[in-house]
Formats: sequence, C-alpha cells, structure tokens
Amino acid sequence: MRKEFLLLAWLTASGCSSGGEAAATAQVNERSRDFIKLEPGSPRLDFLKIETVQESDAASSAQLTGRVTYDEEHTQRVASPIDGRVTQLLVKLGDKVKGGQPLVELTSPNVGQLQADAQKALQDLGLAEKAVDRVHKLQADGAISDKEVAQAEADFKKSKSDVARSTAQLRSLGVSPSDPAVNVALRAQISGTVVERNVLTGQEVRADAAAPLLTVTSLDSVWVLADVYEQDLGLVQEGEQVVIHVPAYPGDSFPGVVGHIGEVVDPTSRTVKIRCIAPNKDHRLKPEMFARLELKAKAGQKALVIPSRAVLNDGELTKVVVATEGNVFRARTIDVGPEVDGRIRVLSNLKAGEKIVTDGALFLKHEIESR
Repeated sequence: MRKEFLLLAWLTASGCSSGGEAAATAQVNERSRDFIKLEPGSPRLDFLKIETVQESDAASSAQLTGRVTYDEEHTQRVASPIDGRVTQLLVKLGDKVKGGQPLVELTSPNVGQLQADAQKALQDLGLAEKAVDRVHKLQADGAISDKEVAQAEADFKKSKSDVARSTAQLRSLGVSPSDPAVNVALRAQISGTVVERNVLTGQEVRADAAAPLLTVTSLDSVWVLADVYEQDLGLVQEGEQVVIHVPAYPGDSFPGVVGHIGEVVDPTSRTVKIRCIAPNKDHRLKPEMFARLELKAKAGQKALVIPSRAVLNDGELTKVVVATEGNVFRARTIDVGPEVDGRIRVLSNLKAGEKIVTDGALFLKHEIESR
C-alpha cells in the first residue's frame, strides 16, 4: 500500500514538473517570436543601418495630401425642373458662358399645365385678397367670428405661396404665365465654363433625375480638400494662409487660405476634413488634380519625422524595427502621417531617443515574424 502511494506521488510530481517545464518553454518561445537577437560580430549587422529617432522643429509644418475640386460657391449644376425632350444643345464642353445665357432648349407638354397652374394661382390670390379685406371690415363691426377671420388669412397666405411657387418654376424656364410657349430654355445662373455635359439632343430628361444635365463653374477660384490629423489641428485656423503644390508644376507653389474646418473626427483615420480656397485666375489648377498642402507650424513646435525607408507596411499595419541594447530587434506597430519628400511623420507609439533600423529593416521584420 505504501509503495503504491509513493509511486502515485512520483508520477504526479513528474507530471507537474513536466507540465511546468512545457509551460515555461512555451512562454519563452512565445516571447522569442517578437524579437531577434544578433550576436556581436554577426555579418548581418554590417548590412543594417541604425538611426536615433529625434524631434525636429516643424518649421516646414504639417504636410497634407488633398485634391483640387470645384469651388461650390461658384458652381451651377443645371437640372430640368420638368420632364421633357431636349431639342437643342446651345453649348459645348469648355465653352465660356455668362449668367442668363441659354444652355439647353426643351420641349414639354408640362409647360402649358404650369402656365395654367400659375394663372389659377393668380386668380385665387385675387379672390383671397378680397376675402381678407371683407372679413377685416366685418370684424371691425363685430359681425364675424375670429375663427372665420383666421381661416381667410390662412387662405390668403396659401395663395401667395402658390403664386410664388408657380411663377418661380416658370421663371426658371424663361416662360411667363400668360404667353403661350412650347419650347423652354434652361439658362446659366452664373458666368463660368461648361465643365461637364451629360445630355444629348433628342434625349428625354426628367425632373427627378439624379445627374445634372450640365455643370458650369467659375474656375477663377478652386477648392482644395484635404484631411488633417487631429494631432495637427492646432496648426489649422480658418483664414490662415497655406501653400499648395501640385505634381503638374513641381517648381511652383500656389497660395491659398483655409476656408472651413470640419467639426467631426473620422473614427477610422483620425482625421478632420478641411477646405482651402485658392485663387486660380490663370486656370492652372485643374479639378481632380492631386495636391499637397503645407501648413505653417507655430514657433517651437516639435515633430517626429523618420526616413520613409524605415517604415514597413503590410497592407494592414505600419511597423518599424526598433533596436535595443544587446543587438535585440523588435517589430513595433506605429501610426504615421503621409509621406513627404522621402520622410514620414510619426503620430504615435515611437519616442525621441529610441533607435530604429533604417536599412535592412524588411529582412529583420520577416525573420522576426516567421519565428
């Protein structure tokens, strides 16, 4: 009985010891997966370049990527207020137009109905106006209830609204309520350039169509839309000057001013939308051009900027290889801003004074993650 007890105790102790050693080994192996250590004198060290991360003056400020787009304050997207058929296109892409100029001619059976509605609205307004005058006189004599007065005044207001609505529809078509018309013209409301045309002669058009028939914009000014990281919001103020660069003119810069700063931070990119206004008298800035914005930094503001060759991106995460004492190298995930002139701004998870691998980092990262 005693021998059986001793044998059971030995087997239990052995099992625990074996399990403990296995757990410890697994823990060591788990830790060893996220780093690699190179022995002094290893020839692989000769192929690595290690640099110290340093803070630098943000004298060149934050660099933002963006795109040129239309100045929506000076853009008209021409749509038809009625269903009809295009009988004539009066402008082509690239044409310069002036405010009030006809752009498209339409024919529509709805024009006659709109004119009839407008005439009826005018007649109803005249009757409602007389009714209001009458009830006000009766009210002064105490011969009518307040409810009847209120009803007459409400009818008068509704008639005025109906007249305004119907005449506005006809005005947009260049048609008067009384003159009979078959063809109507859609006109430019601003002076500018025809930059888009989505309509053909003979095409049926609808009032509820999503796409505009034509787009007219003044290219004398354009907007540049960009995303600014929340860390850089202190650099941005409405009315502040910015410098704009575009790849088409690498040696030139264009002035601009911050016109609007968004109110919401994008939860995924941690950025805020900004809109800059740029004068464009010579029309060199074209909508949909890529652009780079330069924001001036405040005096004494610091930033971490590292060589772009040190940054490794696998499509999901951005990493660098950090070097510590004893030739130990670890891959670390960081957040970065856009690349500008071969350097990338670090937004988080890296500090000044740490050392990173700038040459040979890709091979170390691959070796670390394949362990």
